[in-house]
Amino acid sequence: MSLRPALGLVALLIGIPLLGALAATVATAVGRTMLRRRRRAGSDLRDAAALEGRLRATMSELCPHGWRAQVILFGPEDELPPDAPPGARSRVALDWAELAEDGEEAAIVRRVWAPTVAEAMEAMVADRRTDETLEQIERAAVWPD
Repeated sequence: MSLRPALGLVALLIGIPLLGALAATVATAVGRTMLRRRRRAGSDLRDAAALEGRLRATMSELCPHGWRAQVILFGPEDELPPDAPPGARSRVALDWAELAEDGEEAAIVRRVWAPTVAEAMEAMVADRRTDETLEQIERAAVWPD
């Protein structure tokens, strides 16, 4: 009797469970990676929604009579308007307006540029905060008659 069939049987009895364990380990690792990516993507969406909500609330506080905004997205092949900043990074224009006391007419109209919508919204809030600071300085200043 040859030793070869016996060694083949032993290798088969040990190799199949080892291959199964290896396959299970790889499948578990891949599954966990996919689950983490899905959770991270969901987390990114929730974070973006929360940021947008905070920025909207801030603008509502800064503009007591109301405000409007319009986002304009430019693709890589689109021609940018003359007021666009130099460089290819700023492809999002956000036009915003603070409404006057009547709530119909725009008291302030501005445009901000940014690489992303979120950054454009942050720039809009920063722009409005700057306006409010300047308005407070004007009110506090005592001008000679």
